[in-house]
Amino acid sequence: MRVLVVEDDELFRLGLEVTLLGFAVIDAVTAVGDGEQALDLLRHQRFDVILLDLGLPGLGGLETCRRITAGHPQIPVLVVTSQEDPAWCLRMVRAGARGYVRKGVAAGDLQLAIQTVLRGASWWDAEATAALRELGAVGGPEASTTAPSPSNGLDLLTPREREVLEAMARGLSNREIAGELGIGLGTVRVHGHAIMQKLEVANRTQAVLKLLPWSGVTP
Repeated sequence: MRVLVVEDDELFRLGLEVTLLGFAVIDAVTAVGDGEQALDLLRHQRFDVILLDLGLPGLGGLETCRRITAGHPQIPVLVVTSQEDPAWCLRMVRAGARGYVRKGVAAGDLQLAIQTVLRGASWWDAEATAALRELGAVGGPEASTTAPSPSNGLDLLTPREREVLEAMARGLSNREIAGELGIGLGTVRVHGHAIMQKLEVANRTQAVLKLLPWSGVTP
C-alpha cells in the first residue's frame, strides 16, 4: 500500500511517517507540505490512501480535499487534524473526505481507520461523529445552525453503508450481503461496525429498527 501524507508541520510529519511505516500493510510513504505539491504528485504517481491535514498553507486543507476527491474519487482521504471546531467535520464530509481523526490518535486506531476507508467505509472518531450528529449532515456550508436530521443518524451513512444496512433489514447474513454486493466478507463486517458506530447502536437489530421507519423496507 502506498500512502501520501499532506502535512505542513515537519516534526509531526516525520513522526507520522515513522508510525505509518511501522504498519505491515504499508509499503511506502510519501510526504509533502502543502496541497499544491500533493495535487502535482497525484498527476504522476499512484497512491492508495491520502492522510490530509486541514491547516495547510496556500491552497488549504479543505480546498485540497475537494480537488483530490473531484479528480481522484477512487482514493480515500482521511483527515488527520488538531482542528477542534465541530463545523469542520461537516465541511470535510461535503468536501469528500472519507474519515476524520484527531492528531495524537493511537497507532492502532489510526491503522484501523486507514483499513476502514480503504475498504470503502468511513471512519469518524467519537468527537467527529458527535459533531456530525449535532450539526446534521444536510444543509448549507455553514451548517452550525442546521437542525439535526430526523433520520437518527442515517444521513451520516455512506451510500455503500446504506446498501449494507438495507440488506440487513431484508434479513441477509453477512455472507449473503457480501455475495449480493460483490464485496468481501471482511468488508461487510467493517461496514457493519461503521453503521453501528454512526447510529449509536449495539447490534444490527437496533440498526435495522432505525432504518425501517424511514425506508419502507420490509424485513
